[in-house]
Amino acid sequence: MAPSPALGYALVILLPLLATAGAFWRGGWWWRAYVWGARLLLGALMLGGGLYKLSDNHLRGLMGPPVDHVFLAEHSLEIFAQFIGVAQLITGLLLLTHRFALLGAVVLVPMWLNIIFLTWSQHWVGTPFLVSGLLVLNLGLLLHDYQRLKLLFYPPAQPAALQALPLQTGPALTEALWWLGVGVVVAGSLLYPVSFLLMKATMLSGLLLLAGAGWRLRKARAVPMPARQLPA
Repeated sequence: MAPSPALGYALVILLPLLATAGAFWRGGWWWRAYVWGARLLLGALMLGGGLYKLSDNHLRGLMGPPVDHVFLAEHSLEIFAQFIGVAQLITGLLLLTHRFALLGAVVLVPMWLNIIFLTWSQHWVGTPFLVSGLLVLNLGLLLHDYQRLKLLFYPPAQPAALQALPLQTGPALTEALWWLGVGVVVAGSLLYPVSFLLMKATMLSGLLLLAGAGWRLRKARAVPMPARQLPA
C-alpha cells in the first residue's frame, strides 16, 4: 500500500519544526550547526533559483520551475522575472555571508510567503507544504538573531548609547573589494542576453573578488585593530 501524500506533506513541515526545536533546546554545537546548515541550504536554494531564471534555464538550481517564455511574453512579465531572479540571487549571497546573513533571512520571509500563497492559489501539489518547511528553517534563523532583531520592536531607551557602539568593519580596501565583488556578480547575472559565456566569466570574476576580500579580512583579523565608531 502506497503511503498517503498527506503524510509526506506533514513531514516536510514537521521535520524542520523538530530540527529547529531540538537544536534550540540542545544549544551549543547543535544550534551552531543548525544555523550554518540552514543558511547554507536556504542560500543555495535562492542563489540557484535566481541563476536558473537569469540564465534562461541553463544554470540548473535546486528549486524552481523552468522559465515559461510564452507565459511571460503573453503577460508582459519578462522584466518582472528578471527582477525576481536578481532578488533571489542577492538574497542567496546575503545568506551565504556571515556579516549579512540576518538581512538575508529577513528579506527571505516575504519571498517564502509569496511563493506559498502563489502556488496555493494556482493549486500546485506539494509545493506550498515544502516551502512552508523552508519557512520554518528561516524563522529559526531569525530566532538565532533575536538579540539584534529585538531593537526593531523595542527601541533602546538611550539611542545615543546605541550610536556610540563600535562597528565591526574591515580595512577600506577589503570593504571596497567585497562590494565590488557583489556588484560584479549581480551585473554579470544580467549578461545572459549578451552572451552566456560572458555571464559566467563575469560572475566568476566577481566570486574571485569576494574570495579575495574574505582572505584579506581573515588576514586582517589575525592582527588586532581598533574598532571604528559611529559619529555622535
